[in-house]
Amino acid sequence: MDLFLQLAATGLVVGSLYALCALGWGLIYGTTLHFHVAHGAIFTLAAYFAYAGQKLLGLPLAVAVIGAIAAAAACGLLIDLFIYQPLERRGAIRTTLFIASLGLLNVVENLVAIVFKPDPLRMDVGWLSNAVQIGPVFLTWLHLVSVATALAGYLGLMAFLKYSLWGRAIRAVSSSPEMARTVGIDLRRVHLLTYAVGSAISAPAGILVAMDVGADPYRGTTFVLLASVAVIMGGIGSIPGALLGALFLAMLENLGVWKIASEWQSTISFGVFLVFIVVRPRGFFGRKIHSAEI
Repeated sequence: MDLFLQLAATGLVVGSLYALCALGWGLIYGTTLHFHVAHGAIFTLAAYFAYAGQKLLGLPLAVAVIGAIAAAAACGLLIDLFIYQPLERRGAIRTTLFIASLGLLNVVENLVAIVFKPDPLRMDVGWLSNAVQIGPVFLTWLHLVSVATALAGYLGLMAFLKYSLWGRAIRAVSSSPEMARTVGIDLRRVHLLTYAVGSAISAPAGILVAMDVGADPYRGTTFVLLASVAVIMGGIGSIPGALLGALFLAMLENLGVWKIASEWQSTISFGVFLVFIVVRPRGFFGRKIHSAEI
């Protein structure tokens, strides 16, 4: 039972990181319908921005983290401004945008690997690495911060979408772009804001992973893939669904190794996902989709 509780606690921590990435990716996809795999590049860049801020610029950890989140948000906005929007103005289909996004992810990851080398780079986290015992479960303060950050990110995003003017504009565009345009909402500005907000929400996931196990140039690909799976499982367009899908996926991975070798983690996740999506293609809370394309 102690092992089960430890694996469940680890699953909650990992699920919190998946959730941050899924919340940002799901917000972007649900609003723009861009299959934004370059979101993995934002995850990677956020980690290295934080590392560079602390190690190269000598900034305090908190300042480096805040600066990295702001820089990641700016990168997300610039991707839409200089890649996706020009392609859309030229009549590119969404498959073209997906290929451009995939190419950007590959370029960014390899450039980061060239500049910083492919070996993981560790950050100094001080007391955050200290162990915390909760009954039979052992975690670190950093793990608890990860869970708290995911909860704060979810609640903050829900409040932003419900109560702010721009949040309501994002919801309107997500619900019906044509109707939103009819009532005077500028879709391009909303898309830019969505990329900035979605990137800012996901950036802490990359930073927290870098603080825990080191910054890795290629880890963003894994996280954006799992984030997209979590969003689909939760239901396209559902913020609570993205959170639930991420936690469900992480629990599957971690509790699965209780009885199955750890190298089968990905097989467990994607095997269950395949069965789940066949049985319930709209996910936990997803709305019915009449047509879609990548």
